[in-house]
Amino acid sequence: MLNIADQLRELENKYASLEQENQLLKDIIEKIHESVFVVDEKSTVTLYNRETERIEGMNKKDVLGKAENEVYPDYAWSEDVTNRVIKTGKPIIEQPYKYSLPGGRKVDIIFSTFPFYYQGKLAAIYTIARNMNQIGEFIAYTLEMQKKSIKDDHHHHHHNGATYLLDDIVGASVKHRETVLSARKISGHNSPVLIIGETGTGKELFAHGIHNASLYSKGPFVPINCAAIPETLLESLLFGTVKGAFTGAVDMPGLFEQAEDGTIFLDEINSMQSPLQAKLLRVLQDKVVRRIGSKGEIPINCRIISATNVDPFISVKEPVIRPDLLFRLATVAINIPPLRERKEDIQVLTRHFIKKYNAKFGLFINNISPELETLFNRYDWPGNIRELENIIESALNFVEIEEKVLALGHLPEYFRSRLLNATHNQQAVPNIKGTLRTTLMEVEKNIIVAALQKNEGNVTKTAEDLGVLRQNLHYRIRRFKIINNS
Repeated sequence: MLNIADQLRELENKYASLEQENQLLKDIIEKIHESVFVVDEKSTVTLYNRETERIEGMNKKDVLGKAENEVYPDYAWSEDVTNRVIKTGKPIIEQPYKYSLPGGRKVDIIFSTFPFYYQGKLAAIYTIARNMNQIGEFIAYTLEMQKKSIKDDHHHHHHNGATYLLDDIVGASVKHRETVLSARKISGHNSPVLIIGETGTGKELFAHGIHNASLYSKGPFVPINCAAIPETLLESLLFGTVKGAFTGAVDMPGLFEQAEDGTIFLDEINSMQSPLQAKLLRVLQDKVVRRIGSKGEIPINCRIISATNVDPFISVKEPVIRPDLLFRLATVAINIPPLRERKEDIQVLTRHFIKKYNAKFGLFINNISPELETLFNRYDWPGNIRELENIIESALNFVEIEEKVLALGHLPEYFRSRLLNATHNQQAVPNIKGTLRTTLMEVEKNIIVAALQKNEGNVTKTAEDLGVLRQNLHYRIRRFKIINNS
């Protein structure tokens, strides 16, 4: 038989174990994405978790310990739900409920409410709810993570034709993060999306990402560049044909039919001629297509994502997209800012592309010279991310296998000139008096002289800074007849 001291120790251990379990359950309830709301048998609020705070915009300090009717004076939750559960003793499962809070906030939830009995008596009524406005976002995120998992298992090309996920789109700036967040939010719905962005900003990557995070992700992703195809052929491709509609015509489903239960991506929609825009408008309105030469209509079910490299909302010229079509296509509009407006992304993208082409070419570049990084940051990148990637790929073609630093000298000559002129750096760019070749030689000489002065004539350190081999730097010093007094 245990003595009193042992019994006390055992009770203390049980109490500590129960206290730990209680704290763990409380922590879990605070972390989950569902709203949890508890009142006791007298309708006093005893638990109000973080997700409930987020949905309702209230602080638990102002809610706990108050009567339910005092917390929610403007709607009949207590009568509709709590009292009904108390009277019947039965739970209410998966029901929709809309209500407004004193501050005007509107809430739309799906809830389940349960009675809790302790020692045979009703001790509490608890509600678990999900925010209807967030469900689409959760579905989109879950689908995207599922796709990512498949991709990480070495399936690098999705069977649906959309290769990229929203997580694949590289960037670190606030503008970039906001754009990706907007894309993720709208992915879970089926509204048409118009992506607006200059050439080279990555509009198609966003279209891939939205498709792969959407309810249509199991269906095909069908892209078409409206600017690359003649109008007569574009009409046939989009809507399909029937045999005999014109010479050589065969029965062929159009891209809208081929995109059934998936997404059709209309790139450069601003290039589409007005008569074809009118036909596209009818497809959007009626959700049916009529093949060329046919009298029958075929119902379609696909999401439409379109893209334009000119902002149709601020165009002062002839409208590039019919206004009635624009507002159908742009139920949701996403604007991708150009690279010059998010300079923080240049460094991240540069390193991303260096890593990509290192792997492709078998190189070991692990850094970029300070001079080149400065020039990249000053440049406006009119071709945006596509221009940056092309330059990195081109530069890595001139890198020696043993080199570790990407430098100005690796860049193609035409781009070096453009980069230096665009920076308006008067010290680095002399007045152009001779040919392009002599001017570039003068620029290169000035950069080497400045770097040698900075490193007090140390050739090894200067070569490292400039990202060139020591013997190559010695060659340039002799070639440009630079006097190094070190």
